[in-house]
Amino acid sequence: LELRENCAVAAEEIDSWRKLETFRENERMKIEEVQSTTKKQRIATHTHIKGLGLDPYGIAIAMAAGFVGQNMSREAAGIVVDMIRQKKMAGKALLLAGPPGTGKTALALGISQELGSKVPFCPMVGSEVYSSEVKKTEVLMENFRRAIGLRIKETKEVYEGEVS
Repeated sequence: LELRENCAVAAEEIDSWRKLETFRENERMKIEEVQSTTKKQRIATHTHIKGLGLDPYGIAIAMAAGFVGQNMSREAAGIVVDMIRQKKMAGKALLLAGPPGTGKTALALGISQELGSKVPFCPMVGSEVYSSEVKKTEVLMENFRRAIGLRIKETKEVYEGEVS
């Protein structure tokens, strides 16, 4: 009697294992929608920013050019734009600092939109500067060169052969 009960329990366990295996096979063979092989376009952050949203007198319009609020910072950025246009900031850089999510990138993009496509805009992030792969000075020099449009080509001579 006890042997029959053990066999029945074992048969139930085998049956449940078979059901589980069948379920797993069905999961593996699930038919899914075929994705397109064309490259998907990535939408970057702050694509809505079209400028600083200032009136002709340099006063921030409440909702304009993709900005909402940040009136004082947009007006200050407008002063910087005017200084750049008057060539009073030649050879100088602008550093925007602050905690995450305060609109530094949006302001920088607004400034670059106001200045137009002829003025180089080279965004940098802290993780790029503090990367363990490249020296900090190399990253900074590369960005400065990109900003002034300087291209430096480095050539190296390699000698191949056997040493006897």
